[in-house]
Amino acid sequence: MKFNPAPVLLAALTLCSLSGCRKDAQAGGSEDLVSKVLFTATGSYDAQADLKERIPGLRRTTWTTKPPLPVQKIVLQYDSDARPLAWFLDLSGAQFTAQSLAGEGAAQVNTPQGQGYRPAPGTRLEDALILPTGQDGMKIITRAYVTQNEPALLEAFGGR
Repeated sequence: MKFNPAPVLLAALTLCSLSGCRKDAQAGGSEDLVSKVLFTATGSYDAQADLKERIPGLRRTTWTTKPPLPVQKIVLQYDSDARPLAWFLDLSGAQFTAQSLAGEGAAQVNTPQGQGYRPAPGTRLEDALILPTGQDGMKIITRAYVTQNEPALLEAFGGR
């Protein structure tokens, strides 16, 4: 059996990035929210999820009873082979806005799904697209997820 180093490298990168999140989480404010978004996307709160399922080519985790973010419902879809990089969060009943999550310096972008936000370069969500959905919902989608599953949104990532 041949050793595949990719999962080990991916795990190491994830641990390095998450240790950076922990420092920012202690600072509070919107950085704490960004940390919770990233921890939710990468699996830290999976144990309290209401539903975990496999869908063709992806996995889905849903929180309705005790979501780890200040929202009513979270649906997370991800590629299990590249979870830290390729994920999509659908938030309903959010107590924060897409613009506030995107943070200072975020760029407004137009997409086939409407106007969205691209967090500023150098921020922890820089490789994500945040799309408001309805009055108090939003989608947070990584560039890797878009590349694999929603290529029509790639233009929103521009040259960054």
